[in-house]
Amino acid sequence: MQAIILAAGQGSRLRPLTDHRPKCLVKVQGKPILEYQLEALCAAGVRECVIVVGHLAAQVRNTIGSRYRNLSITYVENEIYDRTNNIYSLWLARTKITDDVLLLEGDLIFEPELLMDVLDAPYENAAVVDRFQSFMNGTVILARGHVAEAMVLKREQSLGFDYRTALKTVNIYKFSYEAISDDLMPALGAYIAQRATDDYYEMAIADAIADQTMRMGVVHTGLRAWAEIDTVEDLADTERMRRWQWSRNVDLDTPTALAR
Repeated sequence: MQAIILAAGQGSRLRPLTDHRPKCLVKVQGKPILEYQLEALCAAGVRECVIVVGHLAAQVRNTIGSRYRNLSITYVENEIYDRTNNIYSLWLARTKITDDVLLLEGDLIFEPELLMDVLDAPYENAAVVDRFQSFMNGTVILARGHVAEAMVLKREQSLGFDYRTALKTVNIYKFSYEAISDDLMPALGAYIAQRATDDYYEMAIADAIADQTMRMGVVHTGLRAWAEIDTVEDLADTERMRRWQWSRNVDLDTPTALAR
């Protein structure tokens, strides 16, 4: 199992904090967001991580380096991060994929048990989801039981969209090597060939679910805490949460879950 973290974006809604610092290095309770993620990967037993960088890429490389504890780090640079979106960043990572993948977005902070939950889930491909609440926005999943029936991007949620059974994507995914290399990456490449570089990788996942080329399970967050930090307000809300102290109680050199 290897991880891919998408951390190329400019974080424009977090300005001025991101004027001179990449979004993934913005600190929560004194520690960069990215370090929380890397610690969670270590605790889950993952040993390889690819970070896609862009905005202020050198800062990420200089801060993290090529190894973080037991985690080997490699980088892919999106040199046109200022005019592309995460669909292009993920596609750039295709040459680094050699195993099953945990995909994370670089603005997330979460309790590490979420990674263990998704690794232990009995699905080759899975999305971490939470019950949709009124303050949330973005891509949602409609599921039957524990299997996704549809993924609906924000722009497709028309006026009157029924959110009663909707599940918010947390932007943590697990993919088998076959699914990401044989299905997802070619689909991303097709979109990019159509000049859809300023779009979202979820389009390809939604297509794969719709045409049943990918069966995707859903893993609920339950009581696990998580936050997506897009704005200064998000950061302030996250700072007030006390559950980010978890790493003080975790032995990061002794994985509590085995990497697949």
